[in-house]
Amino acid sequence: MNQFIVFGDSITFGDELEDVPYEKVKNDPSNHAWPALLGATNYSYPGLSNFGIRRLCINFSTYRRPNFVIVAWSYNDRMEFLQAENITEHSPYTKDTKEYEKLFATIGPNWKQKVKKDGKQLLDLYNKYLNYDYAGIYNTLNNIYFTQLHLESLQINYNMIFPLYKSLCVDDEYIFDLLDSLTNGPSGVDVVIGNIKQLYELIDWPKFIFMQNETSEYCGIMDFAKDLNAMSPHKHPTQECHNKYADELRRRIF
Repeated sequence: MNQFIVFGDSITFGDELEDVPYEKVKNDPSNHAWPALLGATNYSYPGLSNFGIRRLCINFSTYRRPNFVIVAWSYNDRMEFLQAENITEHSPYTKDTKEYEKLFATIGPNWKQKVKKDGKQLLDLYNKYLNYDYAGIYNTLNNIYFTQLHLESLQINYNMIFPLYKSLCVDDEYIFDLLDSLTNGPSGVDVVIGNIKQLYELIDWPKFIFMQNETSEYCGIMDFAKDLNAMSPHKHPTQECHNKYADELRRRIF
């Protein structure tokens, strides 16, 4: 059993690489994506939110007890719901998946074309009431801290990565530059939705691996792909980007 496993979404899965065409049904991750190039078992899947990545990480790491994990977080604006039936047309469920196992649906602001008719109202409510930068940051930090505690409790070594530097931003400002303003006065957002500042300070940030460019010191693979002009038609990194990203991770970790 491989002692090195990776979790993530379509970016980490290797969508749009040679062996994972975008138009085809997704079953197995690419043999050419950066996790495979590093020798990891890849438990990523297209469309996963950070809630889903956390859930899969906790599940698989509990039973497989690997020596090392990389958690590649997704975009902040995706949200996972526990549900009675599948409302999305694209999901990780195979034809033989039992109905009671189809418990989760993930939606995001650009997923209107992927949601079945019965789910349109939910998506409209999501965009109107739930989708805003502070909520996305709060949910992401919450998922990170929960996963951090889990992996530490099992004494599993790990690193984490973001897809892009804007994962740490609210209205193009870094969240760590806004921490004091979150709690000042009765209108501070932390008074309303919870302790973003406290969550931020509890996270073990040295576990994160960031790339650097002229724009930011906190870049991810999507920023890297943009710098290399190595983006596929449906906005996934090309093979060139996966190769160079794997080389950079190898240099930083091993």
